[in-house]
Amino acid sequence: MHPIPTRKKTNAMHYFRIIPLLLVVGLASCDVLDVEPYHSIPADQAITTRQDVQRAINGTYASLQSAGYYGRNFLVVPDLAADNLGWTGTTAGYNQIDNNSILADNVIVEGIWSSIYRMISRANTVIAQIPHIDELSMEEANAFLAELYFLRALAHFDLVRLFGDVPIRTSPVGASDAELNVPRDPVAKVYARIFEDLEFALAHIPERAPRGRASKASVLALQARTKLYYHSVSQQQAHLFGAAEAATRVIEDFGLSLAPDFASLFDGSGHNESVFEVDFNEQDRNRLAEYFFPTSLSGRREFAPTNKLYNFFPANDLRRDVSIGTDGTNFYGLKYNDIETGADNVYVIRLAEMHLIRAEANIGMNSNMELVRDDVNAIRIRAGLPGVITVSPFLLERQVRDMRQMEFAFEGHRWFDLVRTGRAIEELEGVTEAHQTLFPIPLGELLTNFHEGMVQNPGY
Repeated sequence: MHPIPTRKKTNAMHYFRIIPLLLVVGLASCDVLDVEPYHSIPADQAITTRQDVQRAINGTYASLQSAGYYGRNFLVVPDLAADNLGWTGTTAGYNQIDNNSILADNVIVEGIWSSIYRMISRANTVIAQIPHIDELSMEEANAFLAELYFLRALAHFDLVRLFGDVPIRTSPVGASDAELNVPRDPVAKVYARIFEDLEFALAHIPERAPRGRASKASVLALQARTKLYYHSVSQQQAHLFGAAEAATRVIEDFGLSLAPDFASLFDGSGHNESVFEVDFNEQDRNRLAEYFFPTSLSGRREFAPTNKLYNFFPANDLRRDVSIGTDGTNFYGLKYNDIETGADNVYVIRLAEMHLIRAEANIGMNSNMELVRDDVNAIRIRAGLPGVITVSPFLLERQVRDMRQMEFAFEGHRWFDLVRTGRAIEELEGVTEAHQTLFPIPLGELLTNFHEGMVQNPGY
């Protein structure tokens, strides 16, 4: 736990050598808060009032919009490295990922690493300043910290599942060698930090939040996901129980519901399925539609759905034509479709995942197969498919795997699902050795971080 201190008077790549005191927070949507975010201001001067904290937190959320993070590549790369997307454009870095032959100097991977650590750096800068804001009550301070701990937990989780051992950053990066040059921390230690941050967030975060802002349901949902993932490392059934329990709370306690039809998730219709999303608008736009759409629709089609994915959908599955468009004989991704303004919001977590996490966890515990069937059928029936009647754990496990691939296509899940369940070598033609299931540590990090514990992943 992280109690707020009594009132007394990062670095991954050394992108952060120049900002030990700077809060470089970028732009954020005004949907999140009715205050403008900071751009680049000395933290000890800028963050001195409640409104300063609000602006700084707004800027931390804005980090999620980066093209290296949920603005594009962290959604695309997990499907491109797997079998949902293939490279069809001109950016060579995507080609390496598609072929599962990634070099350490891959600019796409380097951008993911630096974008995520940039958000951690911003979060830690604000966290360090909040105890010194005298006008904040203990409750207000802890509520602000809870959001930042949630974002930091999400960032460390996204790093550990892509790279394995990674440096844990929990304080602003200063100019000393000890702060700049750090080792990679073991996976188990990274997860312990994630769980600790989420516990604090759960205790203090508001029950409800505006779109694009973390809430109690968001924290529980991330707990469910991280515990399910960590089970593949620990093999401890307690983590399956924790995943099922947290997912159940998200499903039952917050008035959320599956969107009435799958198309409404991506056409701007109102629904109540989003648990946490990244908010974009015309000022803070993404280029997802541009990168997915064909040139005939003013896009650049850098990557496209594979024939394997298209044919995997049953012909009567409503998700297929919502997810995949056709341009002559070519396919293109359709979930992000605002080619004009780039204002498509991006789901980080939605309720459908909670049903499938609970189902997978219960299968792993060989528990409550009727509930597993109901969770699977909630997803199948919404997709226009008939419900299943089986309670066989083996058959239901296959259903959960299949539903995850079709339900979350182009939402950044497929690679991680194959890796954590040990199926990457079996199902992906380009993955023939275990070392390929982790991405290389970016070369830029290795060249600028001089700690002896900053080493490359095996095989690179």
